[in-house]
Amino acid sequence: MKQLEAIIAWTPARWADLRPDTAGQVAILPHPDPEGHARRFMMSAGASSSALHALPEEQRIARLFIDFNTLVVRDGIDPQAAHRAFLAIDEYRFRIAPDTEGAAFEDPPEED
Repeated sequence: MKQLEAIIAWTPARWADLRPDTAGQVAILPHPDPEGHARRFMMSAGASSSALHALPEEQRIARLFIDFNTLVVRDGIDPQAAHRAFLAIDEYRFRIAPDTEGAAFEDPPEED
């Protein structure tokens, strides 16, 4: 799904006493979220933020990787779990190193 269609929802690992069912977990959910699945988590970012929609593409993509860093470094989400979740976002898959598991090309290279 496109970044502007994706809600990033997570609960910091250190908040296990507040939300034990989702502590240390991250999910990428579609926006809108009429069933309210994102409410199971303590934090959210992404498409639910009107500010994100106002940013130019380069800044939105930077925000995506800043959010990834925040989840992992500040909030203790396992890096591989975050990576697997973020693979649901096209802009993430297209911009990670091409030899990383799950990477994709926006425009596949021509074969020789």
